Amino acid sequence: MLAIIGALIGIDRISAYWFSELIVLMIPVVLIMYCALYTLKDGLVLSVGLLIISFLLGNFQFTYLLYVPVGIATGLAYSFGVSRNFDRTRLLMTAIAVYVVGEVICSFIVYPLMGFPLATMIEEYKLTLSETGLLTSMNMVEAFSNIGVDFSKIIVVIYIISIILMGIMEGVLIHIVSIFLLKRFKIKDLGRINIFDIKPKPLVAYLALFAQFGLVLANKVDNEILYYVLLSIAIIGIIVLFYYGYLFLVLFGSIVLHRNIGAFLILIAFFVPVLLSGVLLLGYLYGAGPLRNYLESKVRGQQ
Repeated sequence: MLAIIGALIGIDRISAYWFSELIVLMIPVVLIMYCALYTLKDGLVLSVGLLIISFLLGNFQFTYLLYVPVGIATGLAYSFGVSRNFDRTRLLMTAIAVYVVGEVICSFIVYPLMGFPLATMIEEYKLTLSETGLLTSMNMVEAFSNIGVDFSKIIVVIYIISIILMGIMEGVLIHIVSIFLLKRFKIKDLGRINIFDIKPKPLVAYLALFAQFGLVLANKVDNEILYYVLLSIAIIGIIVLFYYGYLFLVLFGSIVLHRNIGAFLILIAFFVPVLLSGVLLLGYLYGAGPLRNYLESKVRGQQ
């Protein structure tokens, strides 16, 4: 395992560290497979080896220095769950929780200590988001102003939420890849993950839609803390509806059209911003039940 990671880090160095993020995400998966094949105590020895080899061969690169410890902590926590026969939901929550905590610590504590103040990081994020808006012919400042929201303030909320979402996404990736590889190499069968088994709760969809009133209420309060809380609630609601909308498009393509075109449809919506409202509406209808029931009827008809 150490030889594999060492070889990959060597390739990463030759390619000017293009694959650092991918290798960092592989480290917890490698650790999980090793602990499942042997024991958690053996995994502790491997963890020390991974830490040393990634720092030395990685030439103390920023990505390795910060995120290898997060990946190792996630791998060990997940392996502990596997050894205690946690179900898939608890394993997923374990991976997400540890990685989110790691992301938050790195972003809000370690980054400033290493000379990257939070304000500077937010300004860079603001610039990146503005440039992304230009790609879609969208003026981000004007777009937020039209709904009565200060772009400079909402960017702080978006930055914080994006860090948490990044941790969630990486935790989910580690969970899915680990389950697949453990079964593929016949180490441990943790069951099968079926995207159609993910059943949204209507209450969550209702709350996500209701949360959009936070954008209106935020402009009517004077308390800055309450202002940021309302903005955060509204953005989280939008993210939930986008998630449901994306899930529906993926399932609609595979179940009804028999094509894996969900990601393609989302990409079109991204470059045609007016279509994003349609994705939000689809997300609400899927989460609330009507579109979910429609897909279930199609599945029953195909059986």
